[in-house]
Amino acid sequence: MQPLRRRRRLLVIALAILGFFAIFQIVAPFLISSSVVRESMERAVAQWTGHDVTIEGVPDIRFWPEPRITLRDITIRKPATGGERVLGRISRLSASFDLFEALIGRPEFQDFRLTNPEFYVLRDANGRLDWANDGLLSRAVREAKADGDGQALSRDADAPVGDVRITDGTLEISDLPSGNVMRFTAINGSLDWPWLSRSLEMKAAAEFNGRRLSLDLSSTQPLLLLSGKNGNASGAIQSDIIRGRFNGIANLATQGFLSGDAELTIPDLAAIMNWAGVSFAGAQRMKSLALNAHLATNDDAVRFENLSLELDGNKATGILDLMLPAGRLPRLTGTLAFNRLDLSGILDAITPPAPGKTSATDDFQAGIEFDLRLSAEEATLGPLRLSEAAVSVLDTPSQSRVDIADSDFETGRLTGRLATTKGEATDGVALHLSVRDADLGNIVKELGLSGPLPAARGSLDLALDIDRPLTAAAWRNGKGNIRLRTERGFLPGVNIGGIRQLAARKPYFPLTEAGGGNLEFDSIDISANLQGGSAEIREGRIIGGGETLTLSGVIPFASNSLALSASIQPATPAENTTPFMVFIGGSWPNPVIWPISQAPPKP
Repeated sequence: MQPLRRRRRLLVIALAILGFFAIFQIVAPFLISSSVVRESMERAVAQWTGHDVTIEGVPDIRFWPEPRITLRDITIRKPATGGERVLGRISRLSASFDLFEALIGRPEFQDFRLTNPEFYVLRDANGRLDWANDGLLSRAVREAKADGDGQALSRDADAPVGDVRITDGTLEISDLPSGNVMRFTAINGSLDWPWLSRSLEMKAAAEFNGRRLSLDLSSTQPLLLLSGKNGNASGAIQSDIIRGRFNGIANLATQGFLSGDAELTIPDLAAIMNWAGVSFAGAQRMKSLALNAHLATNDDAVRFENLSLELDGNKATGILDLMLPAGRLPRLTGTLAFNRLDLSGILDAITPPAPGKTSATDDFQAGIEFDLRLSAEEATLGPLRLSEAAVSVLDTPSQSRVDIADSDFETGRLTGRLATTKGEATDGVALHLSVRDADLGNIVKELGLSGPLPAARGSLDLALDIDRPLTAAAWRNGKGNIRLRTERGFLPGVNIGGIRQLAARKPYFPLTEAGGGNLEFDSIDISANLQGGSAEIREGRIIGGGETLTLSGVIPFASNSLALSASIQPATPAENTTPFMVFIGGSWPNPVIWPISQAPPKP
């Protein structure tokens, strides 16, 4: 009987409590003044923001399943020069409140629900968000201090926030220093912030520039972040064109420093540049990017330590420093070691159109400087393939330069430089290329060239000045000089004996009619001036087989034409020796030979 009595007693107590709660729910609407709750809610919103708040709609108070008030058509304003500035509009705002506190006329609100809110925020030169003024939030932001991994706040400055949910919101952030405006629409998410002094967790999705983004953010020091100070932050951003994660220390001030572990993946660089409204030369060659690094902030610099970078499947490791000095352009410096590297993309990026021409590249160069040291196990320069390449890249408003300090090239060595120049007439770029002790025959093969070109080991020096923009015509019309020197080798498809025989019988003939074979030589030394799409030979000698073949004339390479004179005579000609002379014309790679008649020597 004893257990049965105890259960009955508990049941009676439970029924009494439920009855009391039901009676209270029924009686509460008659005891609680809706005007007091409305005025308290209006006053609470004003206290939170520190600004004038007007409510146009009729309030709606419900007590089941929980006490909740709903306000409509809310506008938040602040005084501004020449009038007022609207800080926000909310179509519908609801919040829960405690019945007992409402009975005594001092309801406190939490667990806010905002429908179709619009917020307009200014970011000043110090990185502070100018939205709240002298309200609870603004006071808490000013007074909060770091306390280990958390934040400390006095009791009278603290306040409950609870669970804030937003439906179909809009956030517009105007950055005063730059004049840029960021607008996020279709915001749906929740903010879990029990008290101002505690940690914050936020999950939201929004549209920005026509793309859907999702954000997951948490911080044990949210007030420090809002004040423009360093604060703990952990978050992730994700969309179809970008994925990123961060865990460490963040700062929303002018430079927006981050210090911690970061990951970033961009599967489509073209799409994200179009989305962000930025572009620069050379970027069209890149398709994807991924990086993983530890960010370290130091005064006016961010260091990417333990950096792992991937561009279009080409991987690199190293360290980078992003320096942000006051009053100067940001500067990216550091060292990266690639497994493979496309030098053509780098050349495109640092050789923009001539000044005065509007280009997205101009904006890119005006925004950041580069001073990088790169190495690559394999590197490509157009059709050329290098190995163990050491490259430096310098890009400043005054000059852009790429130096190939060293590289293995076709069992030889290649070095070079491409740098922008400034002249009185026009701006351009200067190219210097040096190849030493390389397999020229294999280079000819890799370039896909045909015709009688030397198969030998040799060296080549090229100096060329090119006007910008770097179009195909600009490269053809470059001005400079070239020199080719070789060791022992041969010219395929050149039969000197056959040429001599045909020269005695025909006024002209194609080289191919002279028969097959190779012209073996001991050395070649040819130098020429380049200008207007033509190469004018200054000096040209091919020595071999006890004879010297001397070349002179012009090669209009832009039209694949030839206009050369060639003479062949013994290396040590005897007195009254008449050289064998021909004119080489037609087009490359199938030239035509015209023998030149020689007057008989005088006795």
